[in-house]
Amino acid sequence: MKIEIKKLLMEKAIPFNFKIFNKDFTTIEGTLREDDAIVSGTVEKVSQNTFLVTLSLEMTMIYPCARCLEPTPIECSYEYSDTVIVEDVELMLNLLSIVEECIYINEPYRVLCSDDCLGLCPKCGNNLNHEQCECSKTSDYDPRFEALRKLL
Repeated sequence: MKIEIKKLLMEKAIPFNFKIFNKDFTTIEGTLREDDAIVSGTVEKVSQNTFLVTLSLEMTMIYPCARCLEPTPIECSYEYSDTVIVEDVELMLNLLSIVEECIYINEPYRVLCSDDCLGLCPKCGNNLNHEQCECSKTSDYDPRFEALRKLL
């Protein structure tokens, strides 16, 4: 979404409301559930070339679980404001870059599908939440570590 700078110079504040899509972003780790990603807020003129963008973001992001890689939806609700300085030669204020920054700084470090997620088997790669594998029952260890195993 872009707002004309000329319009901002004439009015004190301009409200906005728009939907966002996955194709609008490049640095986001997760993916948007596009049917419910809505941004609303205002752009206010602070001085001649300075504007205050205040936005509210409601969406569902889908991240891979850190243990089992299953898609995990996370409900997100963010409030964000940023001061933007616009050069005289610019004709439009791009709000998508501000929205992308808001999502990026609020992204979770690690997402789990559940607190008791068992993850993937390190040998065969089976998702241990859905099926058990036989890897743990086989003694596939390096015989050079036998002396250390006796200490257990």
